[in-house]
Amino acid sequence: MTFRLTTSLVILIWLISGLAFSASGQEEKVLRGTQTQIDTTGKNVLKCLPIKLHKSMTINRVTGGEHGFWIEKDSKTVFKFTDNKKAVGTVLLTGTYYIYPILGKKQQEAEVEILLK
Repeated sequence: MTFRLTTSLVILIWLISGLAFSASGQEEKVLRGTQTQIDTTGKNVLKCLPIKLHKSMTINRVTGGEHGFWIEKDSKTVFKFTDNKKAVGTVLLTGTYYIYPILGKKQQEAEVEILLK
């Protein structure tokens, strides 16, 4: 009986500590946007589901956006990158953000996604 109680207690402590660790673990968010050229006049459609950050987060990874991208906050461009590698490590402060890829020459559609941690 004592062995089972002790084992159960150890397992319970292990589970609680695991839950506490996952609750304090790093939060991740994804910001994704697209740009599509819809006609030959150069009219483009930008689409992005914005994210609201309640704490500062860092760009950890960039996917897509081969020709670069820009990030907007409060209807203003706050970052513009033509080299995606340079974006990694950039800190976004609290606020609501949008992201859009830059279209290359003769490119009609592009998508970009960043992972924030």
